[in-house]
Amino acid sequence: MGYAKYFSNGLFTTVQPSKAVGFAVFYKIAHLVGWNASSILLIGRIQTALLACATLALIYACARLLEGNRVRALLVVLILLCFSNFMERIFRTRSEPIAVFFAVTALWVILQGHTISAKRILFAGLFSGLAFLVTQKSVYFNLALGLGLVIDALMRRNYAVSISRGLWLVGGWGLPVIAYCVIFGGSDPIRIAAGIIFGPVEVALRGNGEYEGLRLYVLQTLIKNPLLYLLCFSGMILTLSRIKTLDERKRIALIFSAIITMLVFLHDQPWPYVFIMALPFMSLWPLAAVDFLIVRQYKLLLACVIAGITLTIASSCADNIRYLNLNNRTQLELVVRAEAMIKPHERYFDGIGMIPNRLEPTPLWLDMHYVLETLRQGKRSEAYQIFSHSPPKIVLWSYRMDRISPVVAEVIHNSYTRVAPNIRIAGRLLHTDHQEIFNVPLAGQYRLYSEAGNPLSLPIEIDGSLQSPPFHLSTGNKVIMLRDGPATALLLPEGAYDNLFKVGDDNEDLFANTYSY
Repeated sequence: MGYAKYFSNGLFTTVQPSKAVGFAVFYKIAHLVGWNASSILLIGRIQTALLACATLALIYACARLLEGNRVRALLVVLILLCFSNFMERIFRTRSEPIAVFFAVTALWVILQGHTISAKRILFAGLFSGLAFLVTQKSVYFNLALGLGLVIDALMRRNYAVSISRGLWLVGGWGLPVIAYCVIFGGSDPIRIAAGIIFGPVEVALRGNGEYEGLRLYVLQTLIKNPLLYLLCFSGMILTLSRIKTLDERKRIALIFSAIITMLVFLHDQPWPYVFIMALPFMSLWPLAAVDFLIVRQYKLLLACVIAGITLTIASSCADNIRYLNLNNRTQLELVVRAEAMIKPHERYFDGIGMIPNRLEPTPLWLDMHYVLETLRQGKRSEAYQIFSHSPPKIVLWSYRMDRISPVVAEVIHNSYTRVAPNIRIAGRLLHTDHQEIFNVPLAGQYRLYSEAGNPLSLPIEIDGSLQSPPFHLSTGNKVIMLRDGPATALLLPEGAYDNLFKVGDDNEDLFANTYSY
């Protein structure tokens, strides 16, 4: 959501690591429709929810084409909805749900009709290319679909068809990618093309050394839904055992599903949201395991499986209802409060992009890689340069800011003051008859305000000279003293802050448990 505000404003050359950001086009709709920060965020969530529903509809359509039965197709969708990881992640405003939609669409296009025509492969390649432009992790989709088409032809010893399929798929894939590079690269599309290829390669080569215990997420997701995963894996294995007897479309879908599942579970950074890239395709096959038990007449085991599925569906429904109670009310309250303190032309910083309609000095994303890089580089780091050369008016504080505090504390401590939990603003808290050092980060008009945000018409002493409001301050250290008035007052950039300030410590759990439930 945050990146979409940079759309057509240098985004495609400044985001680090360099990558394609097609998801910004999707979420730009929320920016165009929304009227403030919170509405943009909520509209973005609605967009993602509608897209998730469209993905479910496409999975149903794929299941109908593979199973040929409405009831079985509905069971496929129901099983997919029982995966806690899917329900928790598919409705989130991230790039992966968009990429999954395009990948499912590509598979659906392939499954249409009774023959796999060049035209159909071309269109599937186009949707596959759109998925790649949303997030480069979609190269997994691209590879899996290509191998499904090619291996199917090779198994029938039709080598010319396998080559033709590969070329048509790459051709379709290349159309949106080339268009992206030309549209956003202008006279230098090669630079954009290099970015969307080598940027993700840089991340891939970097590995997961910056994070600890990521493989535990694989165990976490398996433990949450063991029966469902057992059925899906068993169904794929049983279907693979008779792959030579499958019809063409089913064989392609099976190879695609098996490869994408393997790639996702072997991914070196298996964050929980990554698994939604495999779950829709895994869910196409669990009924094959049930069919096997019926054919072999393993009645006791079949009864246990049916009972387990029924129990899983029931408990999943309860979990999904509880999931509806999860919200980002705390973050939205913070965003609404902070947005009101920043005029449209003013900048803020948080390293996350929480306020979608306000710009930042740079789109620096403080993930673990850039946190560690900031700590290594110290005063040469981008974060330090922001606060020393292009300081923002507002800083939204989170655990990410805590992590880089050893580097930026010296340029924040005497320049910003807390006016609400997790919000710092350029200014200084003054105490009557007590000298304060204020390292002014932003030159301009300043005034005194109460801790409730009400303006105060009081003089202050600046570098030994008594001055009346408003105070025009240049950047640099100033010795400030409040001579008269209340016990404390806030010296802040001139603005309207009524009812915006709030007493309280930072909420350290603002983004807690993001990946644990």
